[in-house]
Amino acid sequence: MDRVGFRMRLLPGQAAEYRRRHAAVWPEMLDALRAAGARKYSIFLGGYDLFGYLEVEDFARFRERMAAAEVNDRWQAGMTALIDPLTDPETGFHRRLEEVFHLE
Repeated sequence: MDRVGFRMRLLPGQAAEYRRRHAAVWPEMLDALRAAGARKYSIFLGGYDLFGYLEVEDFARFRERMAAAEVNDRWQAGMTALIDPLTDPETGFHRRLEEVFHLE
């Protein structure tokens, strides 16, 4: 199991819309996340900082499957007005954070 912590940045004035969209994530997007291997997924907001936590069986496979999911393309296109995804050019995913502690 891969535990993935990552960060993004909310653009000024977009908190209400970001919350609204995440209160009603499209069912097909949720299905795509699950089909790609996501087991737990949370996003936290603090000021303009967004922190994501994701548990997946295989992070590389998750990224491949999400990259191939048309619904993900549509979802991400809609997020461009709300966030700076802080994409890591090496992985094409958000900038990951190093895990320094975990309690099972």
